[in-house]
Amino acid sequence: MSVLGKPIGEIPKTYTRPRAYYDLWQEREGIPVYKSFHVDDLGEVELKPWPRFGGNAAFVNLADPDLTTAIVLEIPPGETLKPVKHMFETWIYVVSGHGETVVKQDGHPDQTISWNPRALFGPPLNTTYQHRNMQATQPARILMVTNAPLTMNLYHNDKFVFDNYFVFDDRYDGEQGYFNPAVDFLGGKVVRSNFIPDLCQFYLHEWRERGAGNKSVFVSMSHHTIGCHISEFEVGTYKKAHRHGPGAHVVVLQGQGYSLIWKEGDEPKRVDWKPGSMFSPPDLWFHQHFNTGPEPARYLALKSKGSPEHPIKIGMPGPGSAPELDYLNQIEFENEPDWIFDMFAEELKKSGVALRQPRPRKGA
Repeated sequence: MSVLGKPIGEIPKTYTRPRAYYDLWQEREGIPVYKSFHVDDLGEVELKPWPRFGGNAAFVNLADPDLTTAIVLEIPPGETLKPVKHMFETWIYVVSGHGETVVKQDGHPDQTISWNPRALFGPPLNTTYQHRNMQATQPARILMVTNAPLTMNLYHNDKFVFDNYFVFDDRYDGEQGYFNPAVDFLGGKVVRSNFIPDLCQFYLHEWRERGAGNKSVFVSMSHHTIGCHISEFEVGTYKKAHRHGPGAHVVVLQGQGYSLIWKEGDEPKRVDWKPGSMFSPPDLWFHQHFNTGPEPARYLALKSKGSPEHPIKIGMPGPGSAPELDYLNQIEFENEPDWIFDMFAEELKKSGVALRQPRPRKGA
């Protein structure tokens, strides 16, 4: 007598789950793979030569690396990297330097994006693009936040991902002016722009629901499904604690301060930040941002979902996207523990910055 083809009494061997295809691919690429949920300074990440692009690079796997991950890529002075294309989406944020990126689509004239620090753009899916450093003496460094893990684990085939000739002409069909820094306002806090020259100068919309003095805007770019928003909050203030689904990379553009990050029921962890810092709250972890510096704090959030025009459902929606669930995803000031405000007030004293945040009224 047997069960599932095995004699009764025979103990099956333990099954070992194979490692994810993307993890194995990262190792084969031969560049550093850093695993953390916080990078103090993107400009200081140590890199090694990456033959695929022809520059120096490293992978930075923050929280929830099965969905999105980051790549820090450096272009040597005066050099041009190899042309590349791929079947995963990527945001490109300029950490430092001045250069240009040429975007190519078969049958159409090339288009050139000239960029400086704090610029943001995204090559349309599976277009060929090539980076060039226009400075003769200084390297240029960019950050790529991609959904490569999700794509590569789905297809687990390098040739399909990097050598695919399909043209997504519904996303980009060689339209002249596609990468002009024009902005289309789609309503509320939502805009469309395929190139932002300087994120610190970009228009933001008031969003008092997240805290007094808070401003935000959600960006649709290059028909990406991976999302983006830019947020700012005033001197001497902090934001309400909130949580959402996985895959968000928070890049500090301006200001200094700290964030508290915690899984429900656990003690919060503190992350100090400044311009160039990056961190990622894990899936469904609460996080709360505090401005202790003398200027407004502004950050960029690049995430696995959240495109205003091409939404996909991954994990729990964040505050505002599903108002009926806001009571689960956001902690109002009056419901937070007293030590949150007290610690912030003490940090402002150390920095010599005036406190502008009123003490929460309990039970209000």
